[in-house]
Amino acid sequence: MHKKLLFFFLLLGCVAITTAQKIDYNPLYARAGFKAGVNYSNITGDVPDTDARIRVHLGAVLEYPITTTFYVQGELLYSALGYSFTEADEEQDVSLNYLSLPLVVKYFVNSHISLETGPQVSLLNSVSNDVIEDSDPFFNSFNDFDTSWVAGVGYKLESGLFFQLRYVIGISDISKNEVAKRNSVAQVSVGYLFKTKNNRRIIQQEEYQ
Repeated sequence: MHKKLLFFFLLLGCVAITTAQKIDYNPLYARAGFKAGVNYSNITGDVPDTDARIRVHLGAVLEYPITTTFYVQGELLYSALGYSFTEADEEQDVSLNYLSLPLVVKYFVNSHISLETGPQVSLLNSVSNDVIEDSDPFFNSFNDFDTSWVAGVGYKLESGLFFQLRYVIGISDISKNEVAKRNSVAQVSVGYLFKTKNNRRIIQQEEYQ
């Protein structure tokens, strides 16, 4: 009986030491930072042939850990989109500038690579057409809000430097006209997440039980 109790307490001690080591070497951090990158933007829907435009996005990022493998990342971005089309043998470039809020869930398949997906809402800031001088009627032909879905993959270094490759598919119609138009965007981003002692959140012991 005493040997069984001794074995039990030794086993309990080993589990406690192992758990303590995991807690010590596997902290979770909430990190804030920034990102910037390139948009390869076009539209889809009941529209004639259009060409993509290369534009930019940039903004702030906040990453918050839920478990060791699942994170939530919120972003506030200025995102420049657009497309080109030809009418009466004249090429026209359309610019759509949004303030976007993606909220994605990140699943880390290992310590560096993550699969990312989630919704995005955007507020239209400005619209322009390089051929039309008075852009107000053109601006009024677009909806103020846009909803999209984000999917992609990320690669993050322990230093906080990260890279992302995403596709943003439009869900809502961006046009008030009868012709349906939805945004379609491929994104490549690079960013950095800061890490400080003050935003350290130790993994709870129950995550390892």
